[in-house]
Amino acid sequence: MAHRNLSAALLLAAALIGLDTRLASAKEVSVVIGFSLSPYVIPDEQRGMEYDIVKEALALEGHTMVPQYVPLGRVAKVMETGRTDAAMTQRVEVGVAANYSDVYIAYRNYAITLASRDLKIDRVEDLAGKSILAFQNATIYLGPAFKTVVAGNPTYREEAKQISQPILLFLGRIDVVVADRNIFSWFAHAPEVAGKVDTTQAVRYHPLFPPTEYRMAFRDAVLRDSFNRGLASLRESGEYARIVARYSPLMVEENKP
Repeated sequence: MAHRNLSAALLLAAALIGLDTRLASAKEVSVVIGFSLSPYVIPDEQRGMEYDIVKEALALEGHTMVPQYVPLGRVAKVMETGRTDAAMTQRVEVGVAANYSDVYIAYRNYAITLASRDLKIDRVEDLAGKSILAFQNATIYLGPAFKTVVAGNPTYREEAKQISQPILLFLGRIDVVVADRNIFSWFAHAPEVAGKVDTTQAVRYHPLFPPTEYRMAFRDAVLRDSFNRGLASLRESGEYARIVARYSPLMVEENKP
């Protein structure tokens, strides 16, 4: 009996030591975030599917997330200057020297056109010669084939504020929007867009790109490892799935045309 009690006491002590060590290393973590990513990140409400996943994964390790919002194209630059602990929505291909986490979320980008235009876009190469409005760093995130096709296209541009994408598409001023389907839908249904254009126009989603997987980029490898542990715990507990389910009503059904 005494031996069992001693073993239990030692296990408890070890657990408490581990907890004390984790709490001692707990910190406020500044995270730079692109501001035009709703419903993944909804800045005005300090929430979103991606936002909540990162925040909760850090919290499980005792950390508090402190968001810094900048245009998506500046996220990597802020990370490079050392003015933040971490950057959200990153890919190794961007080339920022950092400690990258496990994949924690994936976006699904499409070429989006007006159905009334009846444009035939079945391959990335079909985008050649068309006026295109994409999100910032699309030529990095979407791979070399896309970068090659739009290189030298004077009517290709990238925009930090993605709310302009549905406006210009519905006005017929561009041929193609390249964006995540959920982000496009979110802004297409925004009151400030509906007040300017006819948002009832049918659109087509051309599935040219595979899902784009994103990681967190950390300056510190220890903090990266801590996030990975929190992310694993979030998945194992079922909380990750609950976060996704919570935002599902805001997401577009992928099986719609």
